[in-house]
Amino acid sequence: MTVTNENNILTLADGGLQCSFDLQTGQLQSIASKTMVWKTEGFLLNIGCDEEYKLGRLAYHSLDPLHTWEMPPIDPIQTPSEEWEFCGYSTHLNELHMNYKIDDLLITVMYHVNEDTLEIGTTVKNTRSDRRLINGLAFMLSESTKSREVMFEFPGNVPHNEFHVSQLKPYEPIVAGLVNPIIRTISDQGNVNILFINEEEKWSCGVYKDEIANTHYINIACLESYIDEDETLYCGKLYIQPIGQSDSFKPIRKLYEQKGWNPPTDGHTEGVLYSCHPHGTMDSGFQDQKTMREYAEEMESLKKMGIDHVWVLPIFEHLDRGVYHPTDQKIIDTRYGTDADVEYFSEKLHNLDMTLLFDYVPHGPELDDPLGIIHREWASVWRDGTPKIEWNCLSFDMANPEYQKYTTELVEEHVERFNIDGARIDCAMGGLSNWNPVEGNRPSSSSLGAGVSISKAIREGILNKNKKPIITPENFNPVPVYAPYTDIFYDMPLYRVLFELEDSDLPAHEYASRLTRWLNHQMLTTPENYLKLRFLGNHDSVTWVWQKARPTVIYGVEKAKALWVLMSTIDGIPMIYQGDEDAAIYKKEGPVLRDFFTELFAARKKYLGNTFNVEYLFTDTPIIAFVRTKGDVKRLVVVNLSPNEEQYTVDFNLKETLFGQEQAAGNQIILDGYGYAIIEL
Repeated sequence: MTVTNENNILTLADGGLQCSFDLQTGQLQSIASKTMVWKTEGFLLNIGCDEEYKLGRLAYHSLDPLHTWEMPPIDPIQTPSEEWEFCGYSTHLNELHMNYKIDDLLITVMYHVNEDTLEIGTTVKNTRSDRRLINGLAFMLSESTKSREVMFEFPGNVPHNEFHVSQLKPYEPIVAGLVNPIIRTISDQGNVNILFINEEEKWSCGVYKDEIANTHYINIACLESYIDEDETLYCGKLYIQPIGQSDSFKPIRKLYEQKGWNPPTDGHTEGVLYSCHPHGTMDSGFQDQKTMREYAEEMESLKKMGIDHVWVLPIFEHLDRGVYHPTDQKIIDTRYGTDADVEYFSEKLHNLDMTLLFDYVPHGPELDDPLGIIHREWASVWRDGTPKIEWNCLSFDMANPEYQKYTTELVEEHVERFNIDGARIDCAMGGLSNWNPVEGNRPSSSSLGAGVSISKAIREGILNKNKKPIITPENFNPVPVYAPYTDIFYDMPLYRVLFELEDSDLPAHEYASRLTRWLNHQMLTTPENYLKLRFLGNHDSVTWVWQKARPTVIYGVEKAKALWVLMSTIDGIPMIYQGDEDAAIYKKEGPVLRDFFTELFAARKKYLGNTFNVEYLFTDTPIIAFVRTKGDVKRLVVVNLSPNEEQYTVDFNLKETLFGQEQAAGNQIILDGYGYAIIEL
């Protein structure tokens, strides 16, 4: 690293980047790579302290009312802002530190060049003698877009669209629907990746422009803490990658790999998953009333249909309030039989070469449950010391090491008693802030980082018993820090994209084009080999969230089948929810699709799999197409998302139709409405 000072311009040069700073203000002016120069309007850290943002620019909203799944609003304001005082710079090892003061807070912005990425970290120190309240921390990066047309997207997230900055209305931000690590900007003057990764708290992310055409990239971390005199807080890191016109996806994956955000390699990586419960489906009110021993007799038919992994919704002791409100997860509820019945169910599965996943509910028991009384110290509390309640339950602090140990031991015991193989983890995105945290944690440590920790604790419970794990935390925020402890990412973003596409009433070719682009960019911006759980619906979505209906009702039977083919032939693990194969299971009249799923899953096992690479093709038709490659073997998958016959000419010759609608030799694809095929090339 070299730092030079000339004509009030400070230059930081290292690796492939050169960064310029205004020495009057300490502000970042530009970042130059080998292929482009990206000029900025500076970086600001806006601190939510004592119930206000210290630099203005954003309307302050307390984080106190937010539920676990909610992020702070991004609410720009036009009023003049306070300025912070630049206090000089210093160098530390390979970092350049810019120091500022505002309202007795000392802010240090730390710049570090990591090959082709500029990393920006921050600390905040309280120099006042009294304790202060930190409630939100906004990372604000700006650039002037007067002279260039900029398009941006949130790859792998929602909203799924690509947005043009010129079409934004001033001060009306576009905000990501889920915790978002990447803003990808595209311009004929050079593309830039702007990433924000916070390993401890969730955050909101958005883009807006002001009245003079400056574009602002905002990430608000849900940092909540007291800060005492001379105490220092650290929060998250911003990463900037000026790419030029070269591949803008490779640097993202490279960064993730460097940081150790890589998926595990010792778990299950293949198969088809089925989500179910012995009492039937949630949308039929759990009417079946079967014990686990009785339900075990249905496993052979699932195996014949092609199911490999069985996720059983919670069967732990609970009152009439529902399966996701267990009183004690160590105890099997007598409604589902005895321990011996669960053992029988597990043995039945394993004899069929299938795996068993329990559904753990770590968010905590209800207030008066024995576990909530005995271990009230595990519950998050408000600043006045009263316990926090969510889902009518105590919000257990998943960052508490004692609770993590309890959870690991619980899983170990279930492996010993029932020979389970893995887990789906309910509400694994963390919990509410705990204003009485264990030593070393801050209140908001119980957020996203705690969700990572509880996922790790559950996975270790499986590994500690020498089992090959299969773990899918219900964390639908596509942040890479979960990857090392997640065998299958719970791909709610794809469900949300399909929800948006269906709601947009798009022409079929535009629908297919947007979905292809989104899937391609999701793949390229997640850690390599990070498997996704692909589904059109789950127990939540068929009952009370989003579409509140079965896929065959939402899309119609034939389009639903086409989309299930897509879910089963792209990379990842396909999942269906109990009853998708036969509407009678959820007590409705409707299609019987057992034969369809049997043929589809058999074709997947025979011709595809996660050892095949994926290359998406852009057809400009309603046909989604992609090539799966493994060595010299190449197979084309085509799915028509139109009710009409459609054609598509490929650049290679077709050899043989392996599954679906028969295709003649040559290079012309012809598919009936909602038709599909797997073709040898």
